[in-house]
Amino acid sequence: MKRKVQQLGSSTLAVTVPADWARHHEIEKGDELIVQRDENGGSLLLVPEQPTIEDVEATVDADALTPDALERAIVTQYVLGRQLIRIEATTPLSLEHRNAVLAAESRLMGLGIVEQAETTVTVRCSVAPGDFNLPTLLGRLSRTEAMIRSEAVGALVDGNVEAASRVSDRSEQVEKLFYLFLRLVFATYRNPRLNSAVGLETGFPLIGYRSVAQDIVLMADAATEIATLVADRDGTAPDETTAAKLRTLGDALDSAASATRTAVTTPDYETTEEARTAFALVDEHVAALNDHLAAERPEPLLTLQRTVVLLERSARHARDSLSVATHLAFRDDPDLVTSE
Repeated sequence: MKRKVQQLGSSTLAVTVPADWARHHEIEKGDELIVQRDENGGSLLLVPEQPTIEDVEATVDADALTPDALERAIVTQYVLGRQLIRIEATTPLSLEHRNAVLAAESRLMGLGIVEQAETTVTVRCSVAPGDFNLPTLLGRLSRTEAMIRSEAVGALVDGNVEAASRVSDRSEQVEKLFYLFLRLVFATYRNPRLNSAVGLETGFPLIGYRSVAQDIVLMADAATEIATLVADRDGTAPDETTAAKLRTLGDALDSAASATRTAVTTPDYETTEEARTAFALVDEHVAALNDHLAAERPEPLLTLQRTVVLLERSARHARDSLSVATHLAFRDDPDLVTSE
């Protein structure tokens, strides 16, 4: 649709908004609208002060879904920002379907059952976008992953099977934080007015943040694999020299991941270079540990070799996040790049 620009007074230009759009959002004379420029400065986004989002409720047809599919459907509706999710069936819900609802409830932060009947279950999400700051939540997700990785490496070094078994419990917290993070990203994408509420000046970082969050989850998966390697063995601990080299590599990866987190949430070129230097040390320690394993062949050798591979994989995921931070830094630093 097109609108003709009109002159109001000596220096003011005006354009009308579509009547059906105004009616849909219940906009009347005197109401305020939020006008946002896009990232390239070529268009304007018009947002109501109180945007109308009708699809805050969803109904899931349990008859058409297996219990596993029902759990996935609830998770999806949570991520999409639904406040109420109603599960309905034409016959009494089976125990397996009810357990699927409970499983989803345990996986998702702020989700709880508010009503149950023979053929229906209703769950509500109490999380509001303004309750969380996205950069802070991203940092919390990253620190939780770092703790899991540290505990997994510590369990391997100490030969502590019990400690390794506890790591899987912590990985559930990463999943909860990740789904909450996705919920906030989707909500902010649909309603740009929430940018400031979640700690962003603009919606530009949302895609990058989503990528970084996925990298963190993949790093947590690698740490959980290390813990599984330990739990599956009889608790054989490596010798002191090997353990020291493994700890050194773990510490170097911690430093690089922490520097990357800082570079993502407070992007500037200097912080990205600090993270890049930290990754160079990770590469050195990986090479040193691989040389040591090849020369000395300490036990448990296969577990140690696999652990190094998994730590390298974590480092690659963290480097992917550093690429996002670099993109944000070059975009936001006027001393490096000037756009015209």
